Amino acid sequence: MTISFHALWMLCAFGLVLCAATAAQRARDLAALAAGFVIATVVASPQRLPDPAWVGVVTAGAAIVILFRPRYAMASAAWGGALGGMLTAMTEVQGLHPIAAVAAVTVLAATPAWLTRTRAAFAPEVLREEALLGLCLFGLVVAIMPGVIDGWQAAATLTIEPATTGPTIPLPTWTLALVGTAMALGAVYSLWSRR
Repeated sequence: MTISFHALWMLCAFGLVLCAATAAQRARDLAALAAGFVIATVVASPQRLPDPAWVGVVTAGAAIVILFRPRYAMASAAWGGALGGMLTAMTEVQGLHPIAAVAAVTVLAATPAWLTRTRAAFAPEVLREEALLGLCLFGLVVAIMPGVIDGWQAAATLTIEPATTGPTIPLPTWTLALVGTAMALGAVYSLWSRR
């Protein structure tokens, strides 16, 4: 399991919870969420895990659709359900029994949907919109992560280490002064604001 796997796992969990809370306002969106979940649960398996780049880009697109074209939110709700189906497969890879994985992800999706429908203060619209922006950014980060990691590993492989280690270069004085000044000013501000 790589860092891309764990980032994709977190993206699927975050996207499922957020899409469930957003879809809870309309019954057709909840139906689309459930349909996406069932289809993705059947299609995804531990042997066929999704590509983080595609999932990240589509998740960012789904968040943008909910924010700027709410009339197409049903498609985004279906994608949220698909994220839940992918999450079941990734949870199975970590050793959970398939039935337990489906049950756990179902509870994860049903809880925010139920709380949003029954308690108006649970996930207000402003909070959901800010979370959708975060989901969009996180989706883009997950999308570029595999390429960045591959580039980083290639650069590390191609780096030639010197045979002997040279002297270490000390930190410049201005860097230490800047960090010390910032810390001191932060402490003074903290003390001043608590008066």
